[in-house]
Amino acid sequence: MSSNNRIVMTARSMFVGVGCLLAAVSVAASPSKNDYASGIVVESANTQPMIEALLPDEVYRGVTRADLTDLRVFNADGIPVPHAFCASPQSLFPPVTEQSLQVFVLRGRDQLYTGSSRVNVETSAGTRVEVQESSPPAPEVVTGRIHIIDARDARPLRAIRFDWRSPDDVSEVKVRIEASDDLDRWQTVVPASTLLLARQNGQELRRERIQLPLREYGYLRVQRIDNGPPLIINSVTAEVVGEAEEIEPLWFNATRVQSAEADVLAFDAEHVAPVTYARVRLQQENSMASIALQSRADEQSPWRDRWRGESYVIVSDTVRRESPPARFQPTSDRYWRVQILQDARFYQDSSLELGYRPARLRFLAQGPGPFTVAFGSRRAELAQPAACDGLLADVSGADRERMIEQGYLGQLVSLGGADALKIPPKKTPVKVVVLWAVLVVGVAGLVGMALSLLKRVRHPPNLGR
Repeated sequence: MSSNNRIVMTARSMFVGVGCLLAAVSVAASPSKNDYASGIVVESANTQPMIEALLPDEVYRGVTRADLTDLRVFNADGIPVPHAFCASPQSLFPPVTEQSLQVFVLRGRDQLYTGSSRVNVETSAGTRVEVQESSPPAPEVVTGRIHIIDARDARPLRAIRFDWRSPDDVSEVKVRIEASDDLDRWQTVVPASTLLLARQNGQELRRERIQLPLREYGYLRVQRIDNGPPLIINSVTAEVVGEAEEIEPLWFNATRVQSAEADVLAFDAEHVAPVTYARVRLQQENSMASIALQSRADEQSPWRDRWRGESYVIVSDTVRRESPPARFQPTSDRYWRVQILQDARFYQDSSLELGYRPARLRFLAQGPGPFTVAFGSRRAELAQPAACDGLLADVSGADRERMIEQGYLGQLVSLGGADALKIPPKKTPVKVVVLWAVLVVGVAGLVGMALSLLKRVRHPPNLGR
């Protein structure tokens, strides 16, 4: 092989080596638990493919980003698993109670509803003229017995249940339900519904519940609209929907810091949480203060108004009354201040409580457990959580809910510690360093081979000796 060919092949080998090195460094290292400052182990029964848990306050105290992208879930092998965040519910399911309603029976004449127009005209000569606009449907008979239900003391209603029977012992009847506030003007709320009662061989088949549009009612009128005899309604029971109880937000005390202004109380939240509520705690009883609440993300940003109003604490006999919490749009700002809009000397010992609703963490139970929620990092690659229903998205909503089990978070443990929270120094990308190093070595090798070739040309070997 000639020297020129050897030089070409060597150059090709060097460029292939450069490509391989670049491909190797282009693959990002998989994140590990030690890339995060802290972690919490999740305990569960491991019977379903997904686990869900409410994030504790320690997570919002430890994360560095409001979008929670410095949080991951690892299985026992240290491999991250897919996860998502869901909004926390603001209230419990409203309670439903049953209440007996009084029923009145009215008697009237039977009416025939045909749903079409018909005009009969008879002249003095005895000629009869009949005009019919459209072909009538089967006639609908409303019996003369009408039941009026007094629902004024039970509201709002979502359904009523009947204890009924028919004089002709039929198993199925059809009724209409109308509503009124004054027993004069009636509005149909259920055009037609079926009541069913069948017995056979000691077994019973019932349909005695009729669902109503959820709202308040004064009176309900029940009429049978098939051709059977009037119903006998023994009793009516209503399903009354109560007020949903609001879930108490998660509260924490902001840390008091030095303020350069005499009428301003400054605080550090030390949380990256979606704060929605605030309470200014006045320590002196029977006091009231007009305040302005402001916040900002960092010490260089301008202050933004969050709420203005009165904070008070009043003690009367044995009753202590405090102003309700301030409520505003969620913000993850860290720094807060309370400006006293009057003489601030009486309120210097006041404190600030902030409240928020933590997110629900949902993750795929992929691989062996137990699973660890790792969070708080400035060096790990940002996670890409799915949407709330993005895990097993092709499964129906009802089936997906059945595939979720409750997880329970344990104690806080240290993983990477404070080093994971340090901002890494800005450095030259690895690919650039490797590329230049390989190019320098390659150029040096080519120069060396070129000098060697030149020396051989000038001093060829004496093959005759």
